[in-house]
Amino acid sequence: MSTRFGAIGVFGRANAGKSTLVNALVGETVSIVSNRPQTTRRRILGILTEGDDQLVFCDTPGLHAIRNELDTFMMTEIEATAAGLQKALYLVDAADPVADEDATYLQTLMPRLRETPLFLVLNKTDRAEPAALDALERQYRETFGFTRVHRISASERKGLPELLAALKENLPEGPHAYAADDYTSLSEREIVEEVIREVLLHRYFHEVPHAVAVMVEEFKERENGKTFISAQLFLEKENHKKIVIGKNGEGIKTLGRLARERLNHLLGRDIFLQLWVKVRPNWRKSGEWVRRLGYQPR
Repeated sequence: MSTRFGAIGVFGRANAGKSTLVNALVGETVSIVSNRPQTTRRRILGILTEGDDQLVFCDTPGLHAIRNELDTFMMTEIEATAAGLQKALYLVDAADPVADEDATYLQTLMPRLRETPLFLVLNKTDRAEPAALDALERQYRETFGFTRVHRISASERKGLPELLAALKENLPEGPHAYAADDYTSLSEREIVEEVIREVLLHRYFHEVPHAVAVMVEEFKERENGKTFISAQLFLEKENHKKIVIGKNGEGIKTLGRLARERLNHLLGRDIFLQLWVKVRPNWRKSGEWVRRLGYQPR
């Protein structure tokens, strides 16, 4: 039997649940998740191989106003993802729909997906009343012409088998692009950077704003069998550095311990993690620094 392959774009405004959905469909932690908008900054591929079928889910940043060079890069990632897809999903937070923002996004996105089957996915339906869901679905069908609609709760894994079955329908024949046991396009270095950033965002949700980046400086295997990793955390203000380091260095020690525990599990081996905190004022506004920190087209 011949193999089938499909690239699936996952779009939606910030905090619609795109990364949670990709992680749930793939069954692995592909994209980091937090309640902060724009947690996802680059296109990240989640890979699911089941028998002869391989689906590659393209998790994208949420659409938002462009204020700096990092925002420009993120919008470029959205536009690049829209090309070459077999199918696409547009996620709406059914518990907190924002019609104006979704309308703006769809007006930008739909012309780029004229030849691509586009599914409306109402997410977080476990937090919405049935009557409200009916009204929301009717609104999107009438306004944007959606004919393929799925109601799910990615966090509760409700409705995912039906969505996955629909995505597999009429997949084109073609070779698989990845090995059967691959689940992400990220390198191990990139996984480390994303995990450290996720732990920091969760631990300092209120104290430190979104302007944090992580760069792995050293990644090597030692003779004792441990993997040595040295990473730098870039913040924009001195007072944020003091918060992350904490009194007597306790903050950075805890951050390192939590990140190391996650990485031991994800990478399947013992990690020795060394973290450094640096201040780079307004790095998001510098095209050079945005690229240096890894946010550049692939």
